[in-house]
Amino acid sequence: MTTQEKNWILSLPIDIKIELMEGMLKDGETGNYLQFINVLLEAPISKGGISTEVINEVFNKWKDENTSK
Repeated sequence: MTTQEKNWILSLPIDIKIELMEGMLKDGETGNYLQFINVLLEAPISKGGISTEVINEVFNKWKDENTSK
């Protein structure tokens, strides 16, 4: 992933980042999801990163929705 792509991801509002994470998980795009959250985890929150807790909440919500079926 290029620096320009990383900067674009980090510039997105948090609600859009969460929607993108949810969509990738829902669509089974595991590789894209892991690459996406890696960008978010490497960056400080002040620079557009997201905390581990928020990422875990998104993942656990998806996991709960998909294991209760």
